[in-house]
Amino acid sequence: MTLPETRNQNLPSTRQLLKATGLSIVVAALLLVTLVLPAEYGIDPTGIGHRLGLDVLTAVPEAAEPQSLTAQAALPIATSEADAANAALAARAEAAFGKSESQTLDAGAVSAATGPVRRDSMSVELAPGKGAEVKSHLKTGEGLVFHWVASGDVAVDMHGEREGVKDAWTSYAVETAQRESSGTFVAPFDGSHGWYWKNNSAEPVTVEIEVVGFQPDLYRP
Repeated sequence: MTLPETRNQNLPSTRQLLKATGLSIVVAALLLVTLVLPAEYGIDPTGIGHRLGLDVLTAVPEAAEPQSLTAQAALPIATSEADAANAALAARAEAAFGKSESQTLDAGAVSAATGPVRRDSMSVELAPGKGAEVKSHLKTGEGLVFHWVASGDVAVDMHGEREGVKDAWTSYAVETAQRESSGTFVAPFDGSHGWYWKNNSAEPVTVEIEVVGFQPDLYRP
């Protein structure tokens, strides 16, 4: 037997090729119907894709359920109070000047005070490594304008403590090294509000503070 004849015997026949091609087509079609269509297009004619969990890949997320009527009605207390204040303001504005379509309302921007305007000042000496606190008693919504200056860098924590609460405070501004600060402050809750300065240097530091507003006092705890 010659070499060409041996090679011809190893080659598949036309019938074998057709059979293999047909089998490949059948397998491909089976994979298409059972795996590809459920996973890619959500089409699952055999139900196999659902049993294999492939249909979740194309599941459309359900729309979020609308809030219940109870949840919709439960508005924050602060919002309800603001709406009531604005409604009262609108009524007074219309009675005094007539109704205006271009007018907007923000009654919460003003916190009325009955006491006199005060101007308080204080000087605090800080020894090296020591700190001191100066505060004012303020009700929610009451405010003041402040300015303080130090003769050297000090660490400062502007903070407040709620009435009746000990060893807990809320910080409003903190700096590691500062010599001067000015601004306005409105109390977010009833309590004592002010500053704590600490002298981290080796030399004494003097802090001068002045506040103007409706605060009833300026004191050192």
